[in-house]
Amino acid sequence: MSEIDDIKSRLDVVEIVSEKVRLQRAGRNYKANCPFHNEKTPSFIVDPGRQSWRCFGSCAIGGDVFSFVMKTENMEFPDALKMLAQRTGVELRGYQGNESRDSYFDINKIALDFYKDSLLTDEAVVARNYLESRGVNQRSIEDFNLGYSPRGRDSLKSHLLFHEVDLEKAVECGLINRFDDGTTRDFFWGRLMFPIFDRSGRPAGFGARSLDDSMPKYINTSATPIFDKRNTLYGFHMARDAIRDADRGVIVEGYMDVIAAHEYGYKNVVASMGTALTVEQVRQLKNLAKTFVLALDQDVAGQEATLRSLESAWQIFGDSNRRSQDPLFAGNPTKINVVSLPLGKDPDDFIRTQGSEWEEVIANALPLMEYLIPVVSERFDINSPGGKGRVVESLSPIFRLLDPFDTEKYVDMLAEQLSATSETVYAALKQVPRRPTSKNTSIDTKPKFERLSQDENAYKLDEYTLSLMFNRPELREVAIRIDPECFIRTEDREIYLKWLELDSEESLSESLDVVLKERFSSIQKYSIVPSTNTDILIDFNSCANRLERRRLQQYRSDLIQSQDTESPPSIELQSELGNLDKKILETYTSDS
Repeated sequence: MSEIDDIKSRLDVVEIVSEKVRLQRAGRNYKANCPFHNEKTPSFIVDPGRQSWRCFGSCAIGGDVFSFVMKTENMEFPDALKMLAQRTGVELRGYQGNESRDSYFDINKIALDFYKDSLLTDEAVVARNYLESRGVNQRSIEDFNLGYSPRGRDSLKSHLLFHEVDLEKAVECGLINRFDDGTTRDFFWGRLMFPIFDRSGRPAGFGARSLDDSMPKYINTSATPIFDKRNTLYGFHMARDAIRDADRGVIVEGYMDVIAAHEYGYKNVVASMGTALTVEQVRQLKNLAKTFVLALDQDVAGQEATLRSLESAWQIFGDSNRRSQDPLFAGNPTKINVVSLPLGKDPDDFIRTQGSEWEEVIANALPLMEYLIPVVSERFDINSPGGKGRVVESLSPIFRLLDPFDTEKYVDMLAEQLSATSETVYAALKQVPRRPTSKNTSIDTKPKFERLSQDENAYKLDEYTLSLMFNRPELREVAIRIDPECFIRTEDREIYLKWLELDSEESLSESLDVVLKERFSSIQKYSIVPSTNTDILIDFNSCANRLERRRLQQYRSDLIQSQDTESPPSIELQSELGNLDKKILETYTSDS
């Protein structure tokens, strides 16, 4: 038994869910109002027999005990795994270094307290004056644990030694610099300090602003065992609940933007810390709300960051929206809006001078396409040969994910922008080639796999399909159509999603957490007696159809179980079941 299975065997999904949701018995299952969206009629079902949960309302999602903890706590799988392992008393062999990781947080906490105390010294008057000039009040200084790093290059070092901190670990934390001659000095000095917390509210790193003409103006902790800027959002631990409650998150660029927003009561704001949003940051946000607003600086650099952020956001949200276009499983797809502030004003400036208007500005943020069409059009010379075509080509991937009614609206808008007819834009969009799919019917069949028999158990189907994907890179373009919920195990879903995010040349194994890496290794080595079947693509499509059929059949069964058995099925339910039956039949037809 794997460590993951051992943890699952010691947990009861009903017990875990009931800690967050008030459950009521409904036959052999339990029912409640969904904790992930507002509703009056209970649509959230917990099945103790299958140790699973599912929302039959607008969320249309489900999973096991791991996925529930991940969603309620907004954790990635490794964090949920460690939390549940601790709860069940299961020792994770791959995490024997956890105590060492905790020591890094302890060292950062000592540094945080030192910087906070230093902000009260005579030397730090320049930092206090700066904060006052920016309108930051004492409550914000305390809430965000702002501090000051003294100019003496050994100040923090001496403090750490007083607390018997291992300097080598302080170097690994990014707090102390070690030079080629072996000497050590403080990394941060003479700067205003912004502690950066992880999702659990633990100090993982620091940002620092110069208070003179020193460049760069902002620096932050380099990558450490507990800090990676790509995976971190400033203010996230303070904004998470507010984002969920408002069903909207606002993403700004800098520390001061977040502080100003929170100071004025806008708690659903986080920062990407001076860079464009990364895929890793977007993944942390995606399950919290249905609407996200980008409010980055509107200078040239800010506009470029906005475009790069939109690429990252669309990589995650767009894939989710693609799957949600199935009316049966559609909740409300994630919306991405963009705020255009007056040129020269960042969110901090705007909030402190026009704070009462901020909420209105956010509410009236431009939908993604209304922002992109003029911005992308300006990036190309539309009067040059091929210029208009390049605009259409750049926007075509997003057009393909739009609702047909939205498509018509934005085609007309793009046509007006390009001084062209809507018919011409439609024709140009159709001519833009999609990402190439594998059409080679003579695929090299090494290694070979035997077609899986229909009576293999559920886990075997999952393992076999994933093994095909991981061993046959040419299947990537056709594999993206698989809904992650097709895979029963949360860990398999996580590996699949990670695989989709990576470029083909990147190593999936190197990007995985140690426990997921072990699971990936076992899947990758999964072998079946070689077959004479030479068409791996056909075999893979068959597996994908069977995964989808299983998902639909299980959803149908759960849907029936979720209904009030004492009442006759409603017209809506009968219609939904009919649609499901058609979709299930289609999966058989696709196999033939």
